Amino acid sequence: MPPAQSYELLPRNSAEHDQVEFKDKPIPRRRNTFFLLLRKARKLCKPIYLFVAWVVFLLLQVTFNASYVTGLPFEISKDESVFIAANIIDGDLMNGTWGSSVLELVELIGRERVFISVYGGPPEALKAFEERLPKEVARSIVSEKQSPITLSKIPHTKLPTGEERIKRIAFLAEVRNKALEPLEKSKTPYDKLLFINDVIFKAEDATRLLWGTNVNSEGKADYKAACGTDFITSWKYYDTYATRDYEGYSIGVPIFPWFANVGQDARSRRDVLAGRDAVRVKSCWGGMVAFDARYFQKPLAGAAVTAGTSSLPLRFRSEPDPFWDASECCLIHADILAIPPMSPSGQSKLGVDGGIFMNPYVRVSYDATTFKFIPLAKRFERLFALPQDIISRLAKLPRFNYRRGEKEGQKVKDRVWIANKQDEKKKGWKDILGIGKRATLGAGEVKDKKYWAQQGHYEDFERTATKGGYCGVRQLLVLKKQDDKEPGNWDNLLDKVPPLEV
Repeated sequence: MPPAQSYELLPRNSAEHDQVEFKDKPIPRRRNTFFLLLRKARKLCKPIYLFVAWVVFLLLQVTFNASYVTGLPFEISKDESVFIAANIIDGDLMNGTWGSSVLELVELIGRERVFISVYGGPPEALKAFEERLPKEVARSIVSEKQSPITLSKIPHTKLPTGEERIKRIAFLAEVRNKALEPLEKSKTPYDKLLFINDVIFKAEDATRLLWGTNVNSEGKADYKAACGTDFITSWKYYDTYATRDYEGYSIGVPIFPWFANVGQDARSRRDVLAGRDAVRVKSCWGGMVAFDARYFQKPLAGAAVTAGTSSLPLRFRSEPDPFWDASECCLIHADILAIPPMSPSGQSKLGVDGGIFMNPYVRVSYDATTFKFIPLAKRFERLFALPQDIISRLAKLPRFNYRRGEKEGQKVKDRVWIANKQDEKKKGWKDILGIGKRATLGAGEVKDKKYWAQQGHYEDFERTATKGGYCGVRQLLVLKKQDDKEPGNWDNLLDKVPPLEV
């Protein structure tokens, strides 16, 4: 008799159901592993785990991935003299944090090795600041009210209408030159020239800029010019107007690493990402800039004359072309680059690198709150590199500059706007340029070709390229006339002519 057939009992509850094996339909191993990982991932996505992961990430970032926190050690020179120049009109700042930092800087350098030249105002604040200076410090503290700039001596730009106006940059260049006037009379040669804007800064950072930028094998700072970096917020770079990268491009979106990923090798951007204290650029200012003072003084008697030094001393200038403006702070670097390095042979790298550097370890700001949070921003700014690159590309930055690659003396073709001259006797120059009442359009209206054809036209012409074409932008800001009652100090004339098609 065959043995009785046995059957598995059905589970009486869910617990027993989990223990029952169904060998006839096994679950595939791959699918089982997938769901197991999915269940674990869901557990990890709980808010508490996400919070812990975020905290760990931030700790790793601020500890191991911060930028420009601790610079290389350097020594303050005990035998070099410094000419400190400033244009400042904020009395509270002058006799507040700015003045205190300057006094501290004087002590770090040495009272006998400093000359301080300030041109600005107000007179009462200047007097109070001068009284704070130690008696041993040579100085020239001049108020613009007591020694005003002679407008008739400033270069004028001739407009297409024939009228001559003073460009904003021409005026600002003369203001800076006022602070350099003591150098023309001084019989004492200075080694460094330090320009300080109306910024909040640390005295130690100023000494790092002077003697801790691009230090050579002998321990000496080697540069034609070295700039700090200025910030309008703790994370947003400010001086976009004067800054140009190593190939002459303007910067991208003004967050770290500031420079756009353009050109042959994006050298300036790579230098910033590498944490260099000497980022190679073609121009900068950054609220504080140190120069080799020899470029601003007449060559000493008996000194060897090298190529380009016949143009010394250099001074700030502007571009004379109408509808083309370039910062005086950029043009001065273009003029310096045109002169061969004056550093000792065999010690300098300036023949390769150009000699203009930005030092991101040196940071200044225009208000106390921003300055306070700059150290915190340094801890996180490396996270901005990828977004900055993407946003710069989407925003099409840097802006196209058709003069960027021009060489001095080169013959180039250009276009100039010529205003129509009909009925000149009945019209003022504003009407001729198309900036009178009839040129005022309603919101959203666009000036078409027919409108501009009535105002004027472009003509082709040939011009000779000058130094610093990469500095410029298509713009025309002019000093207001004395009888002009409209608010502000400047008139913007460029937005009253049609865009230039290149």
